[in-house]
Amino acid sequence: MDESIMESLQSVKGYLGGAINNYTGECLICDAQRLSGNLEETSATFNDVFRDVHKISRNLNLGATDIMEIHTEKGKIIMGCSGEDARVHLHIFAIFAPDGNVALGKMALAKILPHAVEELS
Repeated sequence: MDESIMESLQSVKGYLGGAINNYTGECLICDAQRLSGNLEETSATFNDVFRDVHKISRNLNLGATDIMEIHTEKGKIIMGCSGEDARVHLHIFAIFAPDGNVALGKMALAKILPHAVEELS
């Protein structure tokens, strides 16, 4: 997969980094230029969390989780899913500064996921 797929996220105010993982946690794309730490390893952990949330939401008869948002003292993390029934089940993660534009980030995730699925199909 071409790393240019992340360009729409990279232009969002406050964007710090992002990754796309397959359902098993393998990191397919990792953009960590503005972050410290190992985003590839961290994205695999986020992937496990997202899989657990899928299971929990299904157990509540709410279906699979489409998007998840986490707020911390120093940032915001959004996670999106291509869909469990998609040809390729992917999870995307984006990390933003506290004042980052998460609304535009979510819109970018929604645009990126179908393109990523298409590239990998």
